[in-house]
Amino acid sequence: MRSVLSSVSKLYNSQQVKKINEVIHANFLESGDNPAEGAIKTSQVKFIRMHPIQSLLGPFVDFCHSTNNEYFGFDLLTLTSSKILNYNTYNTDEEYSWHIDADVKSPIRDIKLTCLLNLSEEKYVGGDLFLFRDKEVKIEKFDPGSAVVFPSFINHRVSKITSGKRATLAIWMWGPKFR
Repeated sequence: MRSVLSSVSKLYNSQQVKKINEVIHANFLESGDNPAEGAIKTSQVKFIRMHPIQSLLGPFVDFCHSTNNEYFGFDLLTLTSSKILNYNTYNTDEEYSWHIDADVKSPIRDIKLTCLLNLSEEKYVGGDLFLFRDKEVKIEKFDPGSAVVFPSFINHRVSKITSGKRATLAIWMWGPKFR
């Protein structure tokens, strides 16, 4: 079992977060969400292609790859400009219960890493990210402008927001099927 569960780093300041959000909000796609089977998900999800924000996400994508290279060593597919990303917002009383990120329908690839960028522009209470391996672990210092990367097969949840609004951008890094 790998000893590192996740990696967290502050990547962007508040002005950079605001700029990323502006570009995201101007480029949403029409699509529906498919929450993990059996999970309670009350947040809103919108989608954006990588292309409009690619130039702004360099530090985030580099962090994802560096974390993989240093801690996990997964064989990853190329992240292209057509990749669809999830933009998740949580308002008061919204949450996402325990789940893993997986696509069991694909015969050729698996989601290897879950990469989240905190794009919240207002303060919020609750909305903590927890991972589970042997015990529940709260991810500390996942503040606005910070990113967290962890293996997608790790059970995780976002606790209920008690006030404010939380926003994150999710990139799922794919790779060939686990063997």
